[in-house]
Amino acid sequence: MIIEILTIGDELLSGNVVNTNQSYLSDKLWLAGFQVEYHSSVRDDASKIKEALLLAADRADIVLVSGGLGPTADDFTLEIAAKTFKKKLVLDKNYLTYLERLFTQWGRPLSENNKKQAYVPQGAQTFMNKVGTAPGVGVKYKKAHFYFFPGVPAELKQIFSDFVFPEIISSRKEKIFFESKILKCFGAAEADLDLALKDLYINRLDIENVRIGFRAHFPETYIKLSAWDKDAKKAKGQLFLAESKVKERVEKYVYGEGEDTLEAVVGKLLIEHKKFLSVAESCTGGLIANRITNIAGSSSYFLGGVVSYSNESKIKILGVSADTIKKQGAVSPQCALEMAQGIRRITKADYGISVTGIAGPDGGTLGKPVGTVHIALASEKGTKEKKFVLPRRRDWFKLLVSSLALDGLRKELLSLG
Repeated sequence: MIIEILTIGDELLSGNVVNTNQSYLSDKLWLAGFQVEYHSSVRDDASKIKEALLLAADRADIVLVSGGLGPTADDFTLEIAAKTFKKKLVLDKNYLTYLERLFTQWGRPLSENNKKQAYVPQGAQTFMNKVGTAPGVGVKYKKAHFYFFPGVPAELKQIFSDFVFPEIISSRKEKIFFESKILKCFGAAEADLDLALKDLYINRLDIENVRIGFRAHFPETYIKLSAWDKDAKKAKGQLFLAESKVKERVEKYVYGEGEDTLEAVVGKLLIEHKKFLSVAESCTGGLIANRITNIAGSSSYFLGGVVSYSNESKIKILGVSADTIKKQGAVSPQCALEMAQGIRRITKADYGISVTGIAGPDGGTLGKPVGTVHIALASEKGTKEKKFVLPRRRDWFKLLVSSLALDGLRKELLSLG
């Protein structure tokens, strides 16, 4: 079954609106075992819409079309579809009655603009819009089944999930079972992960008949494994085998799966080992503490944090030696070590994390360029420090540094067994 998603609207191609409908439909279909073969988008232009509809009719079995069903002047998708499919545009009296009742409930008259939403291509199915006013519409042309949706995401989702998705599922000639898993990685780029797995591929995309895909989500990389089979146990078995082989190669980078976040994984490990954490941040400005406290229940392992942005606060609050600041500078291994030790001492935490660096775009020197950062971790075993040079834009730098700090603690906790 070849599926195409066609989205319509000037706002999509101009970049004014993110095309969430396309991603939503693709994801829902993918998780049900379907593979979308084509994505296409066109602006609000009659000739371009006609061209896109005819192209889709020739190459797809199911075409999901979003946009241009509303009451305004640029909403003419169904009008163009009717002309393209050589069908009359006719009034759906049942849907008109529904609109009249709806507008009466709202205490508003049904305008001619809104009334036009009840006109559909002759012989079409009409799907009830319970969120807005424009209906979903199903039309067959040549071998293709076209489904038209309003562009408003909430309306599309309701019509798709209530009516169209079940119809697509029932039209499938044979039942296909789908299994998938997302492995979340930190510390390796897409190219590095791909290189580590390269000799496992039986073709350019599969490991043990399981489709593998990579997605960068700064500062992380996701590995998506997808298995389809007529037999549910076989699909699960293939996924398990592929996952095992992938983890053999890149396990040190895999911190979690699915909806896991790095901060949540660290939190679970702290709870598991009955440990407490505090943080001392300079260049990240409290981002590490923010990420940690975004997790419900973090008060059971997070004691607190200090944003010691100035040299004075490092000295007065954390107890960093004034001599250290004077001789080595705030961005130095020794300063990071003393910050981590200080926050651990003040809060009586098991672990103290510190970060101090130059986020930029100014402030760098030849010896300490923009992007230089020192991260330290203090514990009962002693204090460790690492230096990184991460020339990124300011917000990316802060996010990457916070992840490096959290991942360092994750690895430390894993070493406890």
